[in-house]
Amino acid sequence: MNAGFASSQMSVSTQQTSVDHPVTFANTVGLYKPADVSLSGEGADTAVLFVSSWGFEELCARKFWRLLAGDLATRGLSSMRFDYPGTGDAIDPVDYDKGLDLWLDSIRAAAAKLRELSQVRQLILIGHGLGALLAWKAAESMDNVVGLALAAPALSGRHWLREFVALSRVANPDALQHRAQASGPAMGEQVFPDSLAASLRTIAISSSTSVPARNIFLLKQENRPADEQFATHLAALDTELRSVVFPDYNNFVRDVLFSVPSLKAIEMLSGWAADVAAKQSGKTAMPQQEALLQSLSSQPLTGDGFQERPVRFGDYKRLYGIVCEPLGQRQGATVIVSPTGYERMSGWGRISAQMCRDLARQGIASLRFDGANVADSPPAEGAPEQILYHASQLTDVMAAVDFLEAENQLPVVVTGRCSGAWVAFKSAVKDPRIKGCVPVNLYDLYIPADVDVNLFLRSTRQSLSGYGSKFMSGALWKRVLRGEVRVVSGLSNLFKALVGKAFSFLTPLSVKYPYFSERARSLSRDFSKLAGNDTKVTLIYSEGDAGFGMLERNFCRRGRLLRGPYGTPKIVAIPKADHNLTTAEAREAWTLELKTLAFQLQPKH
Repeated sequence: MNAGFASSQMSVSTQQTSVDHPVTFANTVGLYKPADVSLSGEGADTAVLFVSSWGFEELCARKFWRLLAGDLATRGLSSMRFDYPGTGDAIDPVDYDKGLDLWLDSIRAAAAKLRELSQVRQLILIGHGLGALLAWKAAESMDNVVGLALAAPALSGRHWLREFVALSRVANPDALQHRAQASGPAMGEQVFPDSLAASLRTIAISSSTSVPARNIFLLKQENRPADEQFATHLAALDTELRSVVFPDYNNFVRDVLFSVPSLKAIEMLSGWAADVAAKQSGKTAMPQQEALLQSLSSQPLTGDGFQERPVRFGDYKRLYGIVCEPLGQRQGATVIVSPTGYERMSGWGRISAQMCRDLARQGIASLRFDGANVADSPPAEGAPEQILYHASQLTDVMAAVDFLEAENQLPVVVTGRCSGAWVAFKSAVKDPRIKGCVPVNLYDLYIPADVDVNLFLRSTRQSLSGYGSKFMSGALWKRVLRGEVRVVSGLSNLFKALVGKAFSFLTPLSVKYPYFSERARSLSRDFSKLAGNDTKVTLIYSEGDAGFGMLERNFCRRGRLLRGPYGTPKIVAIPKADHNLTTAEAREAWTLELKTLAFQLQPKH
């Protein structure tokens, strides 16, 4: 199965083209999906609120939520998803002194906003992971919660914190520790707040003597005795319980890049929610709701030195993004941040959201967005399910440039890391309106159009210096002994790196005479076009990253042959940085290069 998308054998549609409506409230942003009542003119008097987990579990679930929202809409149910304070695209709170009440209050605020938009009385809460525990606790103090779905629930805050730390190390084993990171959960620079963790450790729902909603749907993790025991416990309480195993859960949360939303689980959840809603009395007329949607205009969110507004743009408003602007006068070019892999636009550990806000504090506006079929943006019509390293991604960037041009926010600098770096580079080649390009840890500047992306993503290799440092690492050999490293693949990649090194003496000839290989011809065409358009280029790599080795294969040591025939591309190597730029220092280095380039280009008024 290709990375990042699900099989289409189930009845759930993965080709939804309608969009969800951004709405801001309580210093956060939500996405509201209205019920599809085009035939009946009225919907159920029940709506669904999604309550998310945290960290990489939340990143994996974002597309899952979008697909589930679309399926619920076809069954006449409105829904909304949102970010807790200090997560995703929400504003950071001044402090976390309230502990877990900070997030529980945001759930209640989201419930009130959903009721306002959908004009319903009753709610169903669907929580995943940590979100299931939070949904349970919030529902205890809420009225008219008629159903509660618990998907792979955290039954104990203490256990979830411990398990998350272990799973995070598996999900990103090469991550460097952030300078402020404590011993608790972290995802890149995003660290789980201590006060929230302290509150969370005191909470467990596994032994609750009452339930906050009569209708309970438990999606258990397979071979997890605690979930089975919890199902038995719930059955003894006054509930209408449905309990099943969460289909293909391991493929769902094992890795953000290769996460496969379980369409069978979506079908189960939406069917159960529709059954619960059907048992409730009353309907809600839709003209009132349509009037609300027509007048719906999300107010900007204001933070420390920046202002953000959610936007929809592109054909049929299919793409979802956030414009981040300085509170003072705008300076320099506007930065477009291309998404990485299948991560939502806030990025791994909120790296993109934090970087955009750092830029705004220095006067630079930006647009970050979800590409088609990523997180909260539905797929483009006719595009494949597997969109990484596909030309359709360039169309999304063109739509972003069109949007900024209509808002009089040219010129544009485009950036991205890993697969997003490829999108940034190829978009700059294609669109002369892009006057700056900052790819970060781009594996290879040349990727054939017919490449097997799934195989490619699993077999990327690193520079020889990277292999040397890893061979000296005790952590690597521990992972080898545990069977966590694909030894054959690693040796194959090492062999290819050695062969590339052995024939590196031919590189100057291939750069000077780029006629004898498609690789050399493609690289020459791309950089000649960038130079001809006077597009400024800064290539950023973490020292020892796989992409740095490929740059040297294409243009000799530290890319020295790029300078001269193709203008003056800048090459920056960030020391002590991993591939995802996990640490604040690495992100600051990226931000600095963006600021430097953006300030070379003045805004057009």
